[in-house]
Amino acid sequence: MSRKIEWQEDKMVICFTGLTSVAALKRELEIPYSTIKKVSAGTFEVSPFSFRIGTSGIGKNLKEGRFLHNGEWYFLSFENHEHVVILELEGHEYQKVVFEHEKPESLLKEILHRCPQFRAP
Repeated sequence: MSRKIEWQEDKMVICFTGLTSVAALKRELEIPYSTIKKVSAGTFEVSPFSFRIGTSGIGKNLKEGRFLHNGEWYFLSFENHEHVVILELEGHEYQKVVFEHEKPESLLKEILHRCPQFRAP
């Protein structure tokens, strides 16, 4: 897979390799746990005609890079829009980060476990 998650004490880092890093115009994306306000896994779609700085395959699921959607900046990185993790952020340069993962439900649980704001008191 061309995306790898690195877990650090206060943030997760999504590392992009190979052609994915070229298409996304980015090698890594840091997301402090404190900026994550919601996490979900599932399906995500955005128009292939959205303004973007990156790559979008018309007629394909491919989305890599920064996309302007409904007046907000999203960072998207997927080839299959049905197997993604969706992070809704606050206080970050992107309002959403959406990326493909081979086991999105499992990754969702790991993210929730690492974020103190989602732990029961």
